[in-house]
Amino acid sequence: MTTSPDSLSVLERRLGRLFVAGLSVSAAFLITGLVLYLASPGTGAGAWPLSVGLMILMATPLLRVVVSTIEYVRMREWFFVLTTLAVLAELSITMIYALLQR
Repeated sequence: MTTSPDSLSVLERRLGRLFVAGLSVSAAFLITGLVLYLASPGTGAGAWPLSVGLMILMATPLLRVVVSTIEYVRMREWFFVLTTLAVLAELSITMIYALLQR
């Protein structure tokens, strides 16, 4: 099936908003953690916000793949659905493997 330029521009806008939101929230947590850490070094005061900021930063590309998959299903672009599902599976396997290695 051929995708119209309108549906692709909608997808690009959604992905753009997702990136901006993810990076903005991540930056807010990272800045907060850095300020707390610098305000009282050695106490671990900024550890929680820094960890949350990094997790959000790492989750943003994963969410991009999920949103892309959903949008490609809606557009009935089955080749891209399978491709994004393969990428999602690879990312999931890598994350599970990394968690098990801790």
